[in-house]
Amino acid sequence: MPVPADTVVLDASVLTMDPARPHAEALTVSDGVISHVGGRDEAVRRIGPDTEVIEAGGRIAAPGFVDIHTHTDLDLFRNPEHLLFKNYLTQGITTVLAGNCGMAQMAPGDLLSQLDTRPPAVNFGTLVGHGFVRTSCGVPADQEVLTGEQIAAMKGVIGKAMADGAFGMSTGLEYIPGLSSRTEELIACASVVAEHGGFYASHMRSEGDHLLAAVEEAIRIGRDSGARVQLSHLKSDGACNWWKTEAVIGAIEAARADGIDVAGDQYPYPYFGWNPSIFIPGEHLAAGKETLIGAHLRDPDRRARMKAGIVDRITRYHGGDGGLVVVFDWTDGQGRTWRGTSLAEILTARGVAPTPEAVAELILEMLPDESDDAVMGTDVSSSDDAVRRYLSLPYVAVCTDGFNQPWLAPCHPRSYGAFPKVLGEYVRDKSALPLEVALRKMTALPAALIGLPDRGILRPGMRADVVVFDEATVGERATFDAPAAPAGIDVVLVNGVVAVDRRAGDGDGFRLTTGTGGPGMVLRRP
Repeated sequence: MPVPADTVVLDASVLTMDPARPHAEALTVSDGVISHVGGRDEAVRRIGPDTEVIEAGGRIAAPGFVDIHTHTDLDLFRNPEHLLFKNYLTQGITTVLAGNCGMAQMAPGDLLSQLDTRPPAVNFGTLVGHGFVRTSCGVPADQEVLTGEQIAAMKGVIGKAMADGAFGMSTGLEYIPGLSSRTEELIACASVVAEHGGFYASHMRSEGDHLLAAVEEAIRIGRDSGARVQLSHLKSDGACNWWKTEAVIGAIEAARADGIDVAGDQYPYPYFGWNPSIFIPGEHLAAGKETLIGAHLRDPDRRARMKAGIVDRITRYHGGDGGLVVVFDWTDGQGRTWRGTSLAEILTARGVAPTPEAVAELILEMLPDESDDAVMGTDVSSSDDAVRRYLSLPYVAVCTDGFNQPWLAPCHPRSYGAFPKVLGEYVRDKSALPLEVALRKMTALPAALIGLPDRGILRPGMRADVVVFDEATVGERATFDAPAAPAGIDVVLVNGVVAVDRRAGDGDGFRLTTGTGGPGMVLRRP
């Protein structure tokens, strides 16, 4: 008789993501790893008196979802509940990669060391943020051409981050201070990442008007540095730029054909997270937030030029419609709080016609209240056709681009339901891609892109991250106004520990509590 397993999943449609054995009907877990994938009879023989038996009833069993693009590090230690990653686990996400878009609050070594003593509920890895590196080396926000000494200092910080376990480096080239960096600086930094076997993840310099040039820059950085390139949250931003989708894909595929390792990730929404500064032309941002607010906003000429830039964007990207730009939670100078309200609605309530000029004035009013670790709102500026087209690409993984915000409202629903949204809306309802293709983009593909050889596939010896879901009911339920756990995600295991169990149908089925170490592992690049 085989040794009894800790957990057995029976009567499932097991989609393993393993080409050698893509389908099975049962699996077993022992000591945090998969011990058997195959037939029901063999799995039953591994049931002992203490084995937890999960009767799947024909539901899908798949590898736990891997989210390659999150911002979960930015508020990780603010509240003990954040270490539970509830809004990720209830989606079936068992592994997250943080440190994206060039942002960070501490060095990767410090972050991971803290998590060693306070284990998270999910498997957690991180990138090193280029913006963090620049700032920690004392480079002024608006300095474009760096000295050899400054480049050397940045390369030293990146080298230490990689040695401490970072999986690569991220950039946020639409944000302060990344927007001031020259391509040569980024190549030098990415070369250190390449030497350590990591990858370069980029929130590119533009996702709209200069999207094609931004993609070409990222490709050049990969070619000249030798680093694999990950294009973050691929999109075609603004109605005037939707036509560029096919040109972007053409550039990526030409680079891949030329031997440059380029891939991407995407969240499945035509609306994005924004802060007021994203509407400000880059020439006004480079000096940094303090100068932007303390000097530029008070300079009549600068302010007029910033306003003109915002008017231009609102007109071309949104057709001049302030109703397509929504603020999550903002209190104005008169003490009035606006939650889940479009800019057009705010202006109308104030008795102001919602013209593009008035919308621009409102965005400038909001600018001083911008935070570095959260987004203020959302805007609809892409199309479902673009979302579906990027989603169809075999080298683009699904992501949330989300924050670790347990039940914060209002909030972008991507933090609560991006992965189930793909399964419910784009697989089942729209037939945009087959189920197994979608699952690969949530499991084996992102695990491979990050460099996690023991996750993303259900095979004996792999880590036991497992999600059991109902193909007929899975889907997003969160809205901007009301965050909610998705439907159809029934059981989630992290390293063999059952973290979510909704089989009884009462409550959210979340099994974990604060004050105890989570079942997740702190991941470091080997």
